[in-house]
Amino acid sequence: MALSFCPLREWTLKDPHGIAIRVNGQPVTRAELDARVETLRDAFVSQGVRKGDRILMPLTCAWDAVILIIACLRSQWVYCPVNPQMPAEQKRQYCQKIGAQWTLHEGFEEVTGLQWPTFFGQSKTVDSRFTIDPEAMFDLIATSGTTGVPKAVSHTFSNHVYSAMGSQSCIPLTEHDSWLLSLPLFHVGGFGIVVRCLLAGAGMIIDTQKAPLQQLLVEQRITHLSLVNTQLRRLLVRGADLLDNSELKYILLGGGFASPELVSQVQKKGIRILTTYGMTEMSAQVCTGIPEFVGSGVTSGAPLPHREVTIAASGEILVRGKTLSAGYFEDGRMISIVDKQGWYHTGDLGEYSGDQITVIGRIDNMLISGGENIHPEEIEKALLSIDDITMAVVVPVRSDEYGQRPFAFVQTESGFLNEVFTKQKLAGTISRFKIPDMIRLLPVEQVPSGLKPNRQALKALADRLAHS
Repeated sequence: MALSFCPLREWTLKDPHGIAIRVNGQPVTRAELDARVETLRDAFVSQGVRKGDRILMPLTCAWDAVILIIACLRSQWVYCPVNPQMPAEQKRQYCQKIGAQWTLHEGFEEVTGLQWPTFFGQSKTVDSRFTIDPEAMFDLIATSGTTGVPKAVSHTFSNHVYSAMGSQSCIPLTEHDSWLLSLPLFHVGGFGIVVRCLLAGAGMIIDTQKAPLQQLLVEQRITHLSLVNTQLRRLLVRGADLLDNSELKYILLGGGFASPELVSQVQKKGIRILTTYGMTEMSAQVCTGIPEFVGSGVTSGAPLPHREVTIAASGEILVRGKTLSAGYFEDGRMISIVDKQGWYHTGDLGEYSGDQITVIGRIDNMLISGGENIHPEEIEKALLSIDDITMAVVVPVRSDEYGQRPFAFVQTESGFLNEVFTKQKLAGTISRFKIPDMIRLLPVEQVPSGLKPNRQALKALADRLAHS
């Protein structure tokens, strides 16, 4: 697929009746999707949107987002999705930071609201290619910042194409396949699925009715699936047998921790599961591969084509390549994110296991307790190996005796927690000084709507609970 042409239009010219998307089971052909994109472009142009304008979209509907993404690509508008659950004031400040001219959200006095078309035109014969600029700013993806206003990571279409090409080298995707949009499209992991499918001519599966994943596997023909560990655990607890009769070819497991037990279960069913390490700044995947079992965890894959990875003497993972963002966009200018050699310092600690990377944890998450370094991720992995626990977040709390001590929040399948039993289970897998002093259920309001928890908010809550 040539970089300088819109991939949807290329596939529409080749086969206009091919299925581009299934929305709640209803097929949408390439020609129909192309027509919707053109209707949206006409509507926004008539409202005054111009090349280079930034459109803030609190993403509530993946179907609308896909149309807007392609419209932005063709018109050289900048797609700026945000988590709809972002606090209103933080959303307003982010909008101001990126200088958005337009929004699909009510209540912003500083920005002009856009009206979404109420009627989409019928598909018509398409007879010409659509030229695009692959090096123009294509999107601004908000990082999952835990405090203050998130950073806006800038990508070009070229960044995403090279990301997809690297992914294709280990996860083949064809026009006969379909990938479920199971990750939020305000996150680079979900955005990457859209680009991969557009380039490969593969179908996208969209569910706006929030049906259980096991139901979708029965009702839809899903060949590719991106999950985080929590989603995979819930799938195996509630519908493991469904995998035997599904058409799944690949599961891409990312978002941090990957449970060796869950990986093994999937492998035994003959489904190819790959673990991945990635980040917004690198347009999603950096490393991907068949997981190898190391110590108490699994590896996160080998560096993909068009990326370079090295590990500094400090243990920090450094990355660069054609998928690397030009920088953070703020107040009308681009802020570089690389050092003099072009490396981006990820803040992640890692080590090589053969040709694969094993991610140990975050430099900035580490706590020091009585002179001992403790990585919360190690404790989280141990907690997630316990039956019934589906999510775990460990944060530091102040301690007069030790300086800091770990405090754990967990989410369980049953909704209950036996703290004494959980600590006993941990004693068999991690050093006793790493066992959290307190373990509490994760409050419902703190369950992440994206892929990462708000560690700062949980740290403040833990401090209150520990010293009340």
